[in-house]
Amino acid sequence: MKFTENQYLFAHPFGTITEANWRKYPNEYSSHVLSVDILSREVCPTTGVLRSERLVSVKQSAPALLRRLLPIPEVTYFREVSFLDPKRKSYKAISNNLSMRSIVDVEETCEFNAADPQSPDSGGTVFKQRAEVNALGALSYAARLVEETAVSSFKANSWKGRQGLETVVDKILMEAEGLEAGFKELEAEFKNLEADFKEGIEAGIEGMRRGSVGL
Repeated sequence: MKFTENQYLFAHPFGTITEANWRKYPNEYSSHVLSVDILSREVCPTTGVLRSERLVSVKQSAPALLRRLLPIPEVTYFREVSFLDPKRKSYKAISNNLSMRSIVDVEETCEFNAADPQSPDSGGTVFKQRAEVNALGALSYAARLVEETAVSSFKANSWKGRQGLETVVDKILMEAEGLEAGFKELEAEFKNLEADFKEGIEAGIEGMRRGSVGL
């Protein structure tokens, strides 16, 4: 068995990061992810935890040597089960491979936690990732190659995943700025309408007053 793990601090609040995570695909850094389909989603009435289950399809980029040794498909599938706790400001997702189960067992765990749970909207978000790879026949050359290739792929995709998430965060912030600008424009228009309406009412009252005096 081989594993890799890393930790990273995003300079964005927990709410922004979790929203970006739901909207992560597609992005320019993760072209290997072909599709993400939601299988189920439910909120626990007792804890308020959101449980989601998704099916992720990934395009494989295994070395030619490994493809000659093993029947590796062009597209593989992963099942992801995640838990979002809005009260504790924590998110955890566990992914397992559905494809090639007779050859390799892969489990990836990703976690997001508010750096400061007491102030989740002003602090950053800690990201933790761990991937474990266990190939069938641990002493065989092919098995060791499978484990090494999978771990190398996870390390490379980890960086791409962070960059992809940052691009989605930028998009969310731009959307928020656009909405804020739109609200300000609407507010200014309403103020102008209010001023025009008030001026019209005052002019009407003045006209009525002058008309009554002349009668």
